[in-house]
Amino acid sequence: MIGLKRGVVKLSKYNPKWKTLFEEESIKLLAAASDYFEDVQHIGSTAIPSIVSKPIIDILAAINSLSNISRIIEPLKKLDYIHRGEQGIPGRHLFVKGGEEFRTHHLHVVERDRQEWTKHILFRDYLRANPKEAEEYSRLKQVLLKKFELDREKYTTGKSEFIEVIIKKAKEE
Repeated sequence: MIGLKRGVVKLSKYNPKWKTLFEEESIKLLAAASDYFEDVQHIGSTAIPSIVSKPIIDILAAINSLSNISRIIEPLKKLDYIHRGEQGIPGRHLFVKGGEEFRTHHLHVVERDRQEWTKHILFRDYLRANPKEAEEYSRLKQVLLKKFELDREKYTTGKSEFIEVIIKKAKEE
């Protein structure tokens, strides 16, 4: 139901169980880092009903201060999360769950007042409220899958322009 080899692109039809998996995981995350996490949200395509998605649960956590990142690494490690650092996105720390062969969760940790928090929430909420554009995004992902099945970086880059347009529309509304 969830899990994917690192670097590979595979798309699955929306599964309502993804919401439950997120909810179960968010309880664990909040318990493990309750002194530091202010909010935990389900983001990415698995949070948008009716569209295809890589079967990996994307989670966005608001930390009270990025200076506390070092304090959450060990508690999250006990939940099988691996800290990957900023990964080229300043102000965002990525934690992954699952090994290279079967990655199940991506946890993005940011401060709530940062652009990184806002853009993920705007994108998710806009596509939830606009099914036609959600379907367009789903079609784009399927086209990109055919081109870049074994190159997740190019697949992700191929979605960037569409994502930026949606975030701009969401900000304007």
